[in-house]
Amino acid sequence: MVVIAGFFVAGLANEAIAKRQLFEAYKRVIAIDPGHGGDETGAKGPDGTTEKAVALSLAQILAAELQREYRVVLTRTDDIQADLDERTALANHHKADLFISIHTGGSFVHSTSGIFIYHYQDFDEDPRKRTDNILIQGQDKNTPILWNHVQSRHLEKSRILAHLINIRLNDSSIDKESRVQGAPLLVLQGTNMPAILIEIGYLSNPSEEKQLRDQRFLTDLAKEISRGIDEYFERTP
Repeated sequence: MVVIAGFFVAGLANEAIAKRQLFEAYKRVIAIDPGHGGDETGAKGPDGTTEKAVALSLAQILAAELQREYRVVLTRTDDIQADLDERTALANHHKADLFISIHTGGSFVHSTSGIFIYHYQDFDEDPRKRTDNILIQGQDKNTPILWNHVQSRHLEKSRILAHLINIRLNDSSIDKESRVQGAPLLVLQGTNMPAILIEIGYLSNPSEEKQLRDQRFLTDLAKEISRGIDEYFERTP
């Protein structure tokens, strides 16, 4: 009787593990890209705070927030340098559902402030005419999509994501104006999923540098970004 009970309990445990693995396999994947790293420090504040450090801190906090509902992939988890194409390739390899690149701003005008959320916008009116790219493997050559213009498939959803996060940030208790802009950013260009880049403040602004060193501020920021992502998936299943 004890042996039979043991097999029954073991069977239930194995079934629970299998269900958990199936749940994990079907989780949406979020790729988070902490900007810069290694020798590339990015912007630097008057007190020495570096963009690469702030970006990694927020990325790790955001990852912890998102891991409750999603599978998260980080393009770097330490102070290492990674090329832009490597970051994009990692997100594409994991078939991420979203790509979020995290940066800070820098300006010669120290009073410049605020959050900017960028989606990809190509200033070239007809990118298909360019010859310095390769076709995506498997595409019909009669209707080619250039590899580093694959983001063109996802422009509308990228804009939706940017605006939803922007609304969350502006409606929150975070005392910082957030704006949305389009730009031909290389790190977004080859991402085969909706993608945005968030500049979370200006390190060149002394008061914003102080904010960006505050873990509580970064945590509040991560929660609002996470809520914006949740709303995106609710609206675009």
